[in-house]
Amino acid sequence: MCATGLRGGTAYLVDGVRHGRRRRGTIRFTRLLICETCYERGCPDPDAGRTRAVSARRTKTAEWWGLAGRGPALPTQLCFAGCGLTVVRGAEALMRGVACSAACRTSLTRRRNGGRGSGRPCGACGTPVTTGRADSAYCDAACRQKAYRRRATDRAPTPNPAPDDPLSTPGPDPDLELLAALIPFVNGTTLGISQTLCKALYRVHVTHLRGHDPGEFIARLASVNPDRIRIPDTDDGRRLRAALRALGPAQHPHAQP
Repeated sequence: MCATGLRGGTAYLVDGVRHGRRRRGTIRFTRLLICETCYERGCPDPDAGRTRAVSARRTKTAEWWGLAGRGPALPTQLCFAGCGLTVVRGAEALMRGVACSAACRTSLTRRRNGGRGSGRPCGACGTPVTTGRADSAYCDAACRQKAYRRRATDRAPTPNPAPDDPLSTPGPDPDLELLAALIPFVNGTTLGISQTLCKALYRVHVTHLRGHDPGEFIARLASVNPDRIRIPDTDDGRRLRAALRALGPAQHPHAQP
């Protein structure tokens, strides 16, 4: 936020977003480390309890919203990875320890496991994973890509319509249509949607890219009314709105009108 070095001081772990530099308008939700001065400037007023102006938490390249982790702020703790930085975060039990960055979390996982991998069979070729992190599911990037393509092929619809019954013609898979329609909005090509919707679409997109099932996040989007959210009236926007409309019947096939 202020380009001040954090080594030897106290850093605050906050939830925020980075604005892309290579492509105008791209954003990336992440957690940021800021100094104590910047945190006190943007945190709620301790006397009045009121939230300060957004300008106190925003620069040209980044913006933060609040302390990472729900609950009150924990006392200052050293980063578990041993980098020497002291960190302050919220008291949330689901957060595993205190790590100052994704690089430190990865370094800690690899050091604890010694780079020996998970020992489980690879999800693509079946060979035991003997290198990498302790939670590695694949041998390497090639196997990860092979498994992703296999899942995409399995999820692809196989239309087999009856020639005399037009109503039996199956439509596209709503989940796959949503994954295709959200791409222009998560990579910064198309703007104009709310920050909440952008964050929800980004979670679905990232979960799918990592090879996990995004069904939980898609189910949350199914409860949203597509006609009452802000979506631009463009070709991409109309496709996204149609994909969101199709989620309702797909998630609740037996719902009564």
